[in-house]
Amino acid sequence: LVVGFSQVHAQSGPASLRGRVVEAEDESKPIEFATVLVLPQEVGVVTNSKGEFLFNQLSPGRVNVKIDFLGMESIDTTFTLAPGSYNDLTFRMQESSFRLLEITVVAQESKAGRATSSTVSRQAMDHLQTSSLQDIMQLLPGGITTGEGGLNEAKTFTIRSLGANRLNDGIPIPTEAANMNRLGTAIVIDGAPLSNNANLQTLSPSISGGGAVVGGGSSPNSGLDIRSISTDNIESVEVIRGIPSVEHGDLTSGAVLIKSKAGREPLTIRFKTDPNIYQTSVSKGVSLGEERGNLNVSGDYAYSVSDVTESYAYYQRATARAMYSNLFGDLSSNTSLDFSLGKDTREMNPDDQRSQLETGSRDVGLRFNTNGTWNINKGWLSNVKYTLSGSYRDKHSFSQQLLGNAFAAYSMSNTDGAVLSNRPGQKVYDINGNELTNIPAGENNLYATYLPNEYFSRYDIYGKEVNLFANLNASFLKTAGNVTNRILVGTSFKTDGNLGDGKVYDLNNPPHRVLSAENSSPRPRKYSSIPFVNQLSLYAEENLSWRINRRELIAQAGIRYDNINGKNAFSPRTNLSFELLPNKLWLRGGVGVTAKAPTVFYLYPENAYFDFVHFNTLNASAIPEEEQLFLCSTRVFNTENRELKIATNNKQEVGADFRTNGMRFSVTAYNEQLKNGYRLATTLDSYRLLEYKRYEAAVQNAGEIPTLQESEEHNIFVSYATPTNDSRSHNRGVEYDFDFGRVNAIRTSFVLNGAYMRSTDWNEGHSFSNLRNLNALERNVGVYEKGKEKHERERLTSTLRVTHNIPSIGFVVTATAQVSWLNNYWTNYGNDTTFVAYISRVDGEVKPFDHESMKDDDEFDYLFESRSSTRFIGESYPPVLLMNFHLTKEIGQNVRASFYANNMFQSRPLYESKRTPGSFTRLNFPMTFGFELVLQL
Repeated sequence: LVVGFSQVHAQSGPASLRGRVVEAEDESKPIEFATVLVLPQEVGVVTNSKGEFLFNQLSPGRVNVKIDFLGMESIDTTFTLAPGSYNDLTFRMQESSFRLLEITVVAQESKAGRATSSTVSRQAMDHLQTSSLQDIMQLLPGGITTGEGGLNEAKTFTIRSLGANRLNDGIPIPTEAANMNRLGTAIVIDGAPLSNNANLQTLSPSISGGGAVVGGGSSPNSGLDIRSISTDNIESVEVIRGIPSVEHGDLTSGAVLIKSKAGREPLTIRFKTDPNIYQTSVSKGVSLGEERGNLNVSGDYAYSVSDVTESYAYYQRATARAMYSNLFGDLSSNTSLDFSLGKDTREMNPDDQRSQLETGSRDVGLRFNTNGTWNINKGWLSNVKYTLSGSYRDKHSFSQQLLGNAFAAYSMSNTDGAVLSNRPGQKVYDINGNELTNIPAGENNLYATYLPNEYFSRYDIYGKEVNLFANLNASFLKTAGNVTNRILVGTSFKTDGNLGDGKVYDLNNPPHRVLSAENSSPRPRKYSSIPFVNQLSLYAEENLSWRINRRELIAQAGIRYDNINGKNAFSPRTNLSFELLPNKLWLRGGVGVTAKAPTVFYLYPENAYFDFVHFNTLNASAIPEEEQLFLCSTRVFNTENRELKIATNNKQEVGADFRTNGMRFSVTAYNEQLKNGYRLATTLDSYRLLEYKRYEAAVQNAGEIPTLQESEEHNIFVSYATPTNDSRSHNRGVEYDFDFGRVNAIRTSFVLNGAYMRSTDWNEGHSFSNLRNLNALERNVGVYEKGKEKHERERLTSTLRVTHNIPSIGFVVTATAQVSWLNNYWTNYGNDTTFVAYISRVDGEVKPFDHESMKDDDEFDYLFESRSSTRFIGESYPPVLLMNFHLTKEIGQNVRASFYANNMFQSRPLYESKRTPGSFTRLNFPMTFGFELVLQL
């Protein structure tokens, strides 16, 4: 609410705006540290201890002023500044509550001229009763209620992609494209990005070709696990789906910008429960006195179990936070310290005495952040902003179980070409006196063994992830007539590394090898020896606003340069909007490139190890123990890809916004193509042909190991996974958000949003046939064409939210009807029945394959894989309706109670698979419900 407006006019020149922000209930109480932003110039300040602020050098014409303060309703107002005028205003802020006439319980779309985004307020999160940040995604256009209750599984962000939801007969399959979308989503808190770039909590990625996490948490090839972020100390969240400012880097999909609570706040205690979660939090913000700033502190604890019948598997979270805010002359500053503890636990199932499986993961984090704005306002220079942050995450994951069918060779050597026996330092000779062992220097105390069929094994992974980030930029502002230029110039530096002890286990009881990879073998790895990943960035951006006959043209154009450990990326980005009908219709569009740096996981992959048995009489009952011999060689391969490129996403979008009579309508069409996405994969170069020999006893030496002689020799293949740029995806669609405003006669507002989305993802590299020729050790390897499978998914959804409120009693209820009109998935196949080449078992060379002349050859006929004729059949779900219900009621001045029920009518129709008739899938999820109680004292 704006009161006390006055203007003093001059003939020409820029305008000035002076203001004072006070409490609506008592204008004698100024609001210190309120954030004031003026658009389209995008200049901002915070109020001083008297609630005052001042802007000089503003362009004349229409300006949009936004004022935010914790616990208060935001002010968003537009008015006109005359050329050369001096404007003095008073702004009255109302306390945020559910007793106001108009409340905000849905996401608010960004205004034309800026990156396409949605902002979720504190009030909307309270009404939604969020437990994790992922909950807010259902408020965005195209977002759906997932029913993924609890915090037992890692939670990550996916933006404008359906790859994460591709199903195979109802079973979700995570794809490389889905993981890449999550990895490419930047999560930024108070100007500083959080990082998953140094995550290495996985066991054998170079053999398995994946990044399956151990014990819990997010995998190294995916995005940050956002369970560790409590929503209770968040003031607002902005999700950028479109083309972000060049200030934001190290991303491909989009960005999630989190603004933390800062400033005064009453003591707030929150209790929440649902069938999966028990959660409580407390927060308090106090003024330390005039010119001494404000201190806001908060804490949170959550306990989650996904299934009450499996109470031995649970997750715990504890967080604490303190933020100090102050104004030092023209410098406004925020400094915060965050602590987080996340713990996944899977105790031994009392009914599972056979495997005795136990797993766990602990993540202790400490994060420091200081950021500020120095408002200079001299000449062209408007302000200088800085952000400095550092984080440390101490992770420990473990897995232990009684292994079965565990026969395998295992050598303690990490040296390529080492040949050890079952006795440390024991040399083995052949009948000609040639030494068969090769004991590397310093490995005389190591030995090789053949593991038993059953043994108890435990391994631990210790990670200590370190992230440092610094950002500095300057804004230059110049007004000339009806044109305002704001130029942003900046630089940032980011470094990520892992100082942990890495993979640790008893060498006598190693982890289970990857069964699908013959002769593969795990090894310990010390993470502290791995180099850091360093990113140095420069960026510049022009933000232009031009008033043309009551219309406004807004253009944002910039370029970003990133250098990541010697690899370079340029990211040009542009957003443009034009006001076609004054105050009613805007057309907008944008095009740009975003880039995501390869992580430690991809830049510095671990070696691949293989152990080969050449002679084995261990545990042979007919041979005395002192004569038993095991001979094993080790091959080690560097899996690093020095040609790895930086992943980029080419984004384009067009849209329109229409406003009239308190209603708002927005439509956005987008097209995004990810190139050079990261994945671990087997390539032509990672197939290695090796000479393999077996030995037999030539002379039995009484009381000693035998003398050996060669019995057979073969050429055999081993393969490993190496980092590649093979992951590709193409996402396109149309998003819409229609706000029909509030009908005061019935005290009800209507908001309809949704999206048509289509995602295509595929792997651009070759795939291979590794089938055996019966029991023969030697075999060729079939090579299929590149990108032979493309996975398609499309979905059309609509979500209608009807919100009814009675301000006098603080009552708000929202009924949500979500309809999935279209939900299809299928796979397009290329040539998946014949080969384009083969890797020869004779010399390891790649050679062309002629199908007609070679298909019946005994050398190749065993390679052909059987294919199901039903693989071409797609699945198409029928339209499905989901009804949700949210209620919030303020009780007196200090208590608020909330309740929700998702899928309140328990709508779960059965779908019979077209691909596999007779198999059925339940659509939607079981009804979930929860209750929340908030005390403000």
